[in-house]
Amino acid sequence: MIRWSIEQSRPQACIPMPPIFIKYIRKLDAVHRKLSRLASVVWYDLSWRFAPPGTFRQRFEQAIATMPQGICLYDAQDRLQLVNEQFCRIYHQQMSTLRMGMRFYDILADSCARGNYPGRTVDDLYRERKAQIDRRRPDTFLQELGDGRLIAIYHQPLEDGGWVCTYEDITERRRSESRIKFLAQHDVLTELPNRLLFNERLNEALATAREDSPRALLCLDLDGFKDVNDRFGHAAGDLLLKEVGRRILTDLRKGDTAARLGGDEFAVLLLDVSAAEAVATAQRITMTLSGNYLLDGFGEASVGVSIGIACTPAHANEPEAILSLADKALYAAKSAGLGVPRLFDHYLTHQTDQESLLPLPSRKRRQESSGMQMLRDAANLANDLRVAMHAGHLNLNYQPIYETATRRLVACEALLRWNDPVRGPVSPIDFIPAAEDSGFIGPLTEWVLSRACQEATTWPDSVQVSVNLSPLSLEQPTLVTTIARILDHTGLPPRRLVLELTEGLRLEGSDSVRVTLLGLKALGVELWIDDFGSGNANLSYLQQLSCRVIKIDRSFLQQHDKRRELIGGMISLVQACGLRAAVEGVETTEHDQLLQELGCDLSQGFLLARPMSPEKLRALFPAQSSMLRSA
Repeated sequence: MIRWSIEQSRPQACIPMPPIFIKYIRKLDAVHRKLSRLASVVWYDLSWRFAPPGTFRQRFEQAIATMPQGICLYDAQDRLQLVNEQFCRIYHQQMSTLRMGMRFYDILADSCARGNYPGRTVDDLYRERKAQIDRRRPDTFLQELGDGRLIAIYHQPLEDGGWVCTYEDITERRRSESRIKFLAQHDVLTELPNRLLFNERLNEALATAREDSPRALLCLDLDGFKDVNDRFGHAAGDLLLKEVGRRILTDLRKGDTAARLGGDEFAVLLLDVSAAEAVATAQRITMTLSGNYLLDGFGEASVGVSIGIACTPAHANEPEAILSLADKALYAAKSAGLGVPRLFDHYLTHQTDQESLLPLPSRKRRQESSGMQMLRDAANLANDLRVAMHAGHLNLNYQPIYETATRRLVACEALLRWNDPVRGPVSPIDFIPAAEDSGFIGPLTEWVLSRACQEATTWPDSVQVSVNLSPLSLEQPTLVTTIARILDHTGLPPRRLVLELTEGLRLEGSDSVRVTLLGLKALGVELWIDDFGSGNANLSYLQQLSCRVIKIDRSFLQQHDKRRELIGGMISLVQACGLRAAVEGVETTEHDQLLQELGCDLSQGFLLARPMSPEKLRALFPAQSSMLRSA
């Protein structure tokens, strides 16, 4: 065979070759390459056609034997025609037992005997596979063996009625795929769901949340984790995070989700839980995570945890919204620094990243005087109070206030009561300070105002409803608009609402309080001063407040030598200022007689009427009207 190339046809002397000749030589070389390839193909084809007898079968058998897949070929009567070693390795069957012409049923029976299909009979397997064979359609399916391996089977019917199957052990491939998928949705360090998977589950949970099937979101942030990293290094921090993830799972139920969102931030999604149950779970997690951790090779480290809680549908229905609310609660819990979970309340919606909440001075004083344990107890009490408000464990009783001389019913004071299923009855002396210190006094006051005003719309038009305001409530710039909204919603005329302010209210240096008081006056509601004389009573105080009634503190009715003179002097002082005097704590006929003799305008106390439920109060109105008519 003649081979051509440009180098062979080029002259040896250094004489320039004409360009047209070079072009011609290159064209001949391209033709030569094409002819060479064609010759190779023809030679390969002829080597098969004129090979010695048996060469093709030998090469075919070699290809079948070295296939990475198992293969079985059956005729139209389901008799074995071909099998390779890989099939036997997959199913742990001996090549010597798989004879040519062997029935498919018998091959399945041998495979069952070797434990490939635990819990299934050969008849069941054969019926299932035979139905598939008789459909005469290509098919691909997966088969799990008794040892957990996964086999991919490709079934192909043949034109002569037979069929062929290939078998591939894809166990390791599936494990690798599963691992890749797992790592895409889970945190590599803790193996908890990552933010992506957690958001998917949160979306699914919120889509099915209802009043009778609520969900709760807990946002967690470790306290002191940075110190662990700084002290021991990031390897020790990783060990701690892995242990935190493990501990969180011990406090969750099946169906709940714990996730690591990044850094030392974790989240927990609780299904079908009330707010009380969510708080209880958060408290258990706090106890589980707070404390010491033994870090192999590094020593012992200690961390705490802050947890914020938000519930759906009570607080929000959208994923972004409930995450934001739980974050706000988390920030409040972390700012308090008590290691007590914080349930979201709407007071927090008005908070930003300010230095802290309004009750901070009170909280700081309490910390200095009573220690951290009292703070934690108060924070837990405030959390339970939030739960009680949502769970319906709070209610209002009403105590009438009468004109002293005529016994005409003038107003009814709304008194908040809390009967907790675990704690039992909780005194306002305990839970009101806790609400103030935790920043919950705002939502609690709004709850009381809303229900008291709604109830007052069922009373006679001449009877007012009285609600106590905390001094902290007056610091809130939204108080006036909140009251206006409640009055508009309930339809109660502003003149029928009385707001009782404690004498401890500080007006000096508080422009916001003055603005709020002016707004309330413009709104048309009445202001009364409560517990007058128990603190810093003075004429200047009365002159600055546009109030209508002064309620003298009950302590002045206690027996002492100057009782008549003191009470009489205070009543005269109040009346001289053009105001009406009221005395609370009237419990004996002697008290009542004394106040009538001194000309007190209004009286309130157990002798006249105890606090009562709304139903009992409504039953009192007809009797009151009848008594006034007969008088």
